[in-house]
Amino acid sequence: MRNLQILHFNDVYHLLPRKQEPVGGVARFATLVKEFRAKYGTDSSCVLFSGDLFNPSVESSISKGKHMIPAMNNLGVDVACLGNHDFDFGVPILKALIRMTNFPWLLSNVLDSESGNPVAGGKSFHILEKNDLKLGIIGLVEKEWLETIPGLPSTLQYKDFIAVGKELAARLRDPNGPYAVDLVIALTHSRLPNDILLAKETQDEIDLILGGHDHFYYVGKGCEVINGWIREEVDGSGEDNGVRVVKSGTDFRELSIIECEVDEIDNEEGGTIKIIKKLAVTRQEVTSSIAEDPDVTEITTSATSDIKAKMSRPVAYTLTQWDCRSTELRTRETAFGNFIADLMLYAYQPCISHKIDCSLLCGGTIRSDSVYGPGEVTLGDLLEIFPFEDTVVVIRITGQQLWDALESAVSMVPKQEGRFPIASGLKIEYNPKADPGHRLRNIWFTEKSNHTPLEENDADDSEKAIIIEKLDLQKTYTVCTRNYMAAGYDGYTALAQPNTQYLVDNENGILLSTLVRRYFIGLYYVNAIKFNMSCEARTKEAVLKAAASWKKLAETKRETTAYKHVSRHTIQDALNLSVGETVKMREEDEDDSSNNNEIDDGEIQSKNTEFVKDWVTIAPIIEDRIVTVDY
Repeated sequence: MRNLQILHFNDVYHLLPRKQEPVGGVARFATLVKEFRAKYGTDSSCVLFSGDLFNPSVESSISKGKHMIPAMNNLGVDVACLGNHDFDFGVPILKALIRMTNFPWLLSNVLDSESGNPVAGGKSFHILEKNDLKLGIIGLVEKEWLETIPGLPSTLQYKDFIAVGKELAARLRDPNGPYAVDLVIALTHSRLPNDILLAKETQDEIDLILGGHDHFYYVGKGCEVINGWIREEVDGSGEDNGVRVVKSGTDFRELSIIECEVDEIDNEEGGTIKIIKKLAVTRQEVTSSIAEDPDVTEITTSATSDIKAKMSRPVAYTLTQWDCRSTELRTRETAFGNFIADLMLYAYQPCISHKIDCSLLCGGTIRSDSVYGPGEVTLGDLLEIFPFEDTVVVIRITGQQLWDALESAVSMVPKQEGRFPIASGLKIEYNPKADPGHRLRNIWFTEKSNHTPLEENDADDSEKAIIIEKLDLQKTYTVCTRNYMAAGYDGYTALAQPNTQYLVDNENGILLSTLVRRYFIGLYYVNAIKFNMSCEARTKEAVLKAAASWKKLAETKRETTAYKHVSRHTIQDALNLSVGETVKMREEDEDDSSNNNEIDDGEIQSKNTEFVKDWVTIAPIIEDRIVTVDY
């Protein structure tokens, strides 16, 4: 009997801890890794990672993934599998990033057809020797993984993950071959149903599957769960009839310690083989009670010091929770998703001649996998929620294209796929139990009551939208969406057709995170004006003048790009305000020069914190925009 211990983790995006427990953070995570190594020794134990390291996060967008490398190199990772977001900055940059790490990367079933080798300098397999056991480690990904990666080279060749898993396992196990491994472990970056399928189809070839891509924690029913944690049922686990699959959460918040007892038994050929007789999994959460490793703390401080102060600035106050968990966003309508889709719907409207009929996002747009509020929301929170660098675009498409796109968007439910829709200006009915591709039942266009939010006695923002017309497959509609989706990724191929017309293209669009920041910053700027006025009537007049000026700027330059409309002058000043600098009201925004004062946001907050909160306050709600039916 031999023992083998594995520490497994996957999908890490942020070096620093978050606010709520488990707080995570790579410095505390490093403490647990070192304790693991000290307990079991490097000769008997290994650290394995299942992908998504270099993006998406605030830090990644600034450093193109480089900031993650020093900390990861300090964790003693033995081998890793590439994730889809590791490709976000392109293959050349990924190759350079891989060369900077001190551990090998695997991608067994995605090859460069010209060389026959795995893309980006990865390996097909890696051999580890631990406690007189020879381990063959392979890296497998699902085909859907490819749909999420823009800009992959045309020479890429995908091979079925089950077929490759069987072929590689047989080659590595061959007792007469060059490797003759004792056990085969698959590192994967796939959704849980595909990991379960892989386990069931390769139960005689692959001993253990350690997965990434999903951001939840899961231990298959073929593993023993210890330390008091109760196995949770999650969407996609219905076919688990006793598989050895482990998924270890996300973002340095948790990890798995897997203890294997390996026995030797006789095989049918008269020889012997080694099997995992017993497999026990301990779930370890990375809480604030765990001390930070000083060496890694120094690394993270160096990597994040230039942005940490700015990221802590509050920019909004929410009365309701912002539920940004993947389990919610990728399966159902959410209040926060509705809020963001609403912002998109109205953001570009003054800048184009066509009425924007609806906005469309996908659940995978929102990446933090956390819950915020009620309470203050910081600039760092916003950038954590929206780390991607692609822009918001406006396109003209047919009703048929919109129908087909939404049909694909709901086709994978109950799987937690990033394609699940987030919408404004639409009411969608679908049957999640119908066959994929035939689930949509009705799509209507909606609009909210028309009121002026700057006037007193505002209409209730929670008022639900009214239906104005049913989708006509033959008509042409104007849709605001992400460029990533308009380019056909993540199942939205219907949007990327030759007839699609761009009113605001990728070059001229605004980053979604920037659009959201400018919304809150604009409110903050208006509040600054209001605070410095002594008379309520003059306050209202100044606010209306500022709003009219912004609108006039857009309308008088309708033929120029949308980017130029919203990135200049007053909004840019407001951006400065959000990161702790000062703002001057410009003459074009306020004719009364006596009010042309410098305003400091810290001074405003210290004088009247509750007043600021009342002004920059939102309360997103669910409005039955995406409804399930049983017919």
